[in-house]
Amino acid sequence: MKRIAMIAFILGILMATLAYVAEVNDWNGLPEYLTVGFAGYVLIISATAYYLTTILYEWSRETETWQGEL
Repeated sequence: MKRIAMIAFILGILMATLAYVAEVNDWNGLPEYLTVGFAGYVLIISATAYYLTTILYEWSRETETWQGEL
């Protein structure tokens, strides 16, 4: 799952960059590129949320084992 999240993160960055370049260069079909950019932002946010929740889950497990040793 971590590999899928990393691929989604990188793909999201590429999609958002493409939308930015399309906007700066005023390409034809701008609304389509902006839609691609929005999907890229969604992928970036989703992958980041997955990694952050994974880190929080691992930290919470470490706390439970520490409390169990007392």
